[in-house]
Amino acid sequence: MLNYAAQVEDIRKMHEEKNDLTEAEKLSGFSKNDKLIPVITLCICFDKKKWDAPRSLYDMFVEMDPRLAEYINDYKLNLITPDEIEDFSKFASELGAVMESIKVSDDKEMVHDIIKTRKNGKISDSTADMIRTFAGTNLVEKKKTGGNIMISTGMQELMDDIRTEGLTEGETKGITKGEDLFASLIKAIGPERKDFNKALNATPAQRKRLYKKYGITDSSTTMEQN
Repeated sequence: MLNYAAQVEDIRKMHEEKNDLTEAEKLSGFSKNDKLIPVITLCICFDKKKWDAPRSLYDMFVEMDPRLAEYINDYKLNLITPDEIEDFSKFASELGAVMESIKVSDDKEMVHDIIKTRKNGKISDSTADMIRTFAGTNLVEKKKTGGNIMISTGMQELMDDIRTEGLTEGETKGITKGEDLFASLIKAIGPERKDFNKALNATPAQRKRLYKKYGITDSSTTMEQN
């Protein structure tokens, strides 16, 4: 409504400068030939849970006599929620990366795949902050490049190393175990510490020393903040 009001005001000022309205039209400052640009309002849900709330004004009304319905305007909620999106490639903006990260935030394999496909891309600082906030992940590493941030390739390479180590030992459980240990380490360090970047680029031996430093055990039950 504010947008429509602003459009009307701009048109009124234009006519005032041109002084081209009839006496009747001057009352509103709007001629019968003037048109407005339509406005679409979107509601974006930054939660991976299924939306179960009303989607229109009608959905919020008590039981109503059908005879009254034709006299009452309905207002539809144009909702964008991660749970209902099937094809994130349709997004032309970085919002797609945010929504996809939220949807798969509990699935390590899926998060790993998202990072892998975007390893040569760039995202804005605000988008990186949104992913960290709404998806609850620190998988985005801040590397400023002309106002943008490079998606961290260190995480992808490290997860690949962990997988390789587990397969080399012939232990299927080694893959999941290694990923759990590393996830615990990243959580214990936090992105604000210098050791965070060290962990992303560490060799297996260096990583073991970090596990020991932060009290990360094989069972991932003990974490010690320094």
